Amino acid sequence: MSQAERAPWSRIILIYLIGVFGMMVVSAALPALGGIAAEFRPPSPSTIGWVMSAPALAAALASLAIGALVDRFGDRRMMLIGGALVLLGDIGVVTVHDMTLLLAWRIAAGLGYVCIVVAAVTMIMRMTSGRARTAALALWSTVIPASFVIASLYGAAFGHAGGWRTIFLLHAGGVALLMALAIACLTGGVAPETGRSRLNGIGQVLRSPWPYVLGASFAAAAFLQTGFVSSLPRLLAGSIGASEAQVHSFNALAMVCNMVGAFSFGLLFNRGLKPWQMGVASVAMCGLAGLGLVLAPTSLMLAIVMNCALMFGLGILVGMWALLPAVTPSPACTGAASGLITQITLLGVLFGPPVAFQALHAGPTTMLLFLAVALLVCMIGWPVWRRPLTAAVAAAH
Repeated sequence: MSQAERAPWSRIILIYLIGVFGMMVVSAALPALGGIAAEFRPPSPSTIGWVMSAPALAAALASLAIGALVDRFGDRRMMLIGGALVLLGDIGVVTVHDMTLLLAWRIAAGLGYVCIVVAAVTMIMRMTSGRARTAALALWSTVIPASFVIASLYGAAFGHAGGWRTIFLLHAGGVALLMALAIACLTGGVAPETGRSRLNGIGQVLRSPWPYVLGASFAAAAFLQTGFVSSLPRLLAGSIGASEAQVHSFNALAMVCNMVGAFSFGLLFNRGLKPWQMGVASVAMCGLAGLGLVLAPTSLMLAIVMNCALMFGLGILVGMWALLPAVTPSPACTGAASGLITQITLLGVLFGPPVAFQALHAGPTTMLLFLAVALLVCMIGWPVWRRPLTAAVAAAH
């Protein structure tokens, strides 16, 4: 068995944790939104959503370019650069007293975030192969819910007691520690191709339809997930009188269900279940659960069950990161492919919270339209779900 097939799981777990704290650039704002709204009093309800999703703006614009830089300069080097940018962004956020500057620092941290996550995916692809790669990518697909679990637990435990700036300071400390471990434990890798072949690899990625298809499906799932997670405290406060701390506590449980769903995709795929079967079932589950949350959360317990079902279904959809090898034209452009998919995905993260807040403000009908459009776009992944994956991976690699 090759070294890649054995998979260096201690290093993969470290990469995973770095990815979780990278994604927390977005999710760390969740328990801070109430405090930020109280301090800055923005005129539009969507502005609070932008506080959470602003880091995705940099990612949505720069991920493909960052992916090319990862292929050019190496995954470890770009990961460390990303960590430095995240630290700079967090420190900037805690020092400002102006909403415009706060959003600017959030965007700067987002640029660091995309460096981290694109480099991390590339590093996992370099270290693994076969079933180990499928399992590692399925684990990787849980970084978004894992980051929201940590943020939600902080919100449930401390609420406004520690002040909204505290969570950004704690996040900066965690990132600094993980970057020190990355320097000590992770080795870098750069593919041996020349500059011209790297440019050809980027061209292959841009010309292939499959990264766009998979990325659009992920973007719709992220749009729905971040939208519901960010707006759920206000939604349930209005419908059943739930407190913000209560919602943060069971949002953490829902994110655990999201992680289970994401990792379950890899397990079920390795056991022969078809991606299209899991995709259709997940979209149906999300539709029913989202409909219930908007129209009929008659009790807190029912809302918890429906939220967990929604996040489990979205986890299955996001778990399809395990299909990355099937949409990558060649191993030499893995960074560019993962960067393009990340860039498209983060359009969903970018627009999910502000659109959800605006839809919630407009009323239940608009919130249901938000749900329906997102699930319809999730189904755009159908051609990738139906591809003969063994042949596709063999052709690409």
